[in-house]
Amino acid sequence: MSSTEITPVQLRGNDGKIADGKLYATRYDTGDRLRRALLRLVLLWGLARVSLFIPLAHFVLVPGFLIAGPVVAVLAYRSSQARDRADGKCPQCGEEIIIKLEARDEIPKWTYCPACNAALQIMESN
Repeated sequence: MSSTEITPVQLRGNDGKIADGKLYATRYDTGDRLRRALLRLVLLWGLARVSLFIPLAHFVLVPGFLIAGPVVAVLAYRSSQARDRADGKCPQCGEEIIIKLEARDEIPKWTYCPACNAALQIMESN
């Protein structure tokens, strides 16, 4: 069963101002990781089967999907967590902000405030 984990972080601006925030990440157990990996494998191999009927393109698409299936499945299985978002107050403008993150983003991460477009660094709390 997947679970959401909340970790305290700091949002730091270019001028050194710091504000507290929270980082939300989804943790996957072994069953969820296996389910996600198999879903990706079946999806890509299904696309390979459908692309058999596309003239000329099937020479590239079918081998591509057949190779990509196990590669993407292994990457999905190895991923034990996915970072979702970070939120807190912007140290520059003071607005409450939500920063969307990619699943594979690493902390510390530089990004921009969605309210005032100031450069921010998301760092682990000390």
